[in-house]
Amino acid sequence: MSNMNKNYNYTVKLKASDTGSAVLVKHDSFYYLLTAAHVCDEHTEKESVVITDIEGNENNVIPTEMTISPKKEFDICVMKLPEDLVMAIASNVKCATFEGYGYPCEIDGFPSNAIDKKLRIENNCHISQESEVDDNLYVKWNEVRKDGDDMQYMESGFSGSGVFVDSNGEKYLVGIIHRVENERNLFIGWKMQKINEVIKGKGWTEIPLIPIELRQHIIDQYNKFIENTEFVLRRIKNNIVGQIQLPRQEYKEKITSALETGRIVIITGEAGIGKSALAKEVLINEKYCSMAILGDDLDKSKVSDILANWNITNKLPELFKSPIWGDGSKV
Repeated sequence: MSNMNKNYNYTVKLKASDTGSAVLVKHDSFYYLLTAAHVCDEHTEKESVVITDIEGNENNVIPTEMTISPKKEFDICVMKLPEDLVMAIASNVKCATFEGYGYPCEIDGFPSNAIDKKLRIENNCHISQESEVDDNLYVKWNEVRKDGDDMQYMESGFSGSGVFVDSNGEKYLVGIIHRVENERNLFIGWKMQKINEVIKGKGWTEIPLIPIELRQHIIDQYNKFIENTEFVLRRIKNNIVGQIQLPRQEYKEKITSALETGRIVIITGEAGIGKSALAKEVLINEKYCSMAILGDDLDKSKVSDILANWNITNKLPELFKSPIWGDGSKV
């Protein structure tokens, strides 16, 4: 249970006008509670809501502020919660935007008819093609629906649940569910950018959204680059004779300045004076996403031949457009 607490303590059960689910998001000094509007549509800021965490602890909370979009338009509710309470139960969940569809995802919520009344994770889902249009989020459940209790068990209480995806081993919130289409095995919600519209309309600080990569073949090729780079950089020694390290700050600053203004920087000098070590010191800076290549690999006549040795099939410009590299121009 301890690992589950670490990974899911931003998902809560919410009791307001109705019972549903919600996601706690921390940004700077703000704590937002995201859910569906119909869970709170008759609620006022002066009334307390009941938040139940995954341990089953109930907390009566009066929101600091609250904004509810019209149900027929957005069906989004965002509350600001007091810091002293939510610090104890809110994790710093990462929020993201994405492109495309067909990607695996999970829906985390508290179905009210669940026998144990605890968090339920539907991870046999994928983002449907309909999600390519606008800020709507459509998630299909990959199992055959059944009539009766099984169907009710799955749906009830899922309004306000978070939709999460995995990008290169990190979990990201990409939207909030507000209803379920029974006959279509379909959960319907809003992407995080639509939720930010509601937050912005209130004059609050928007939630930062990270562009993420969900195409597994791009992630795999990125990781091959990283593995090769780590292998190359491990071979380069920064120190000589134990702990002695030469002061090279002046040269590092010159290289860094040149990288800011040009795309190619060549470091020259006699063999053994530390050119590779100097380059390593510059490139391990978090400011850059670095890629290192052995000199022997450059014997290949074509870039495609070098990449083929690492089982890289995409062209470099295509790979560097992916958000997994951050700012591709800084690779």
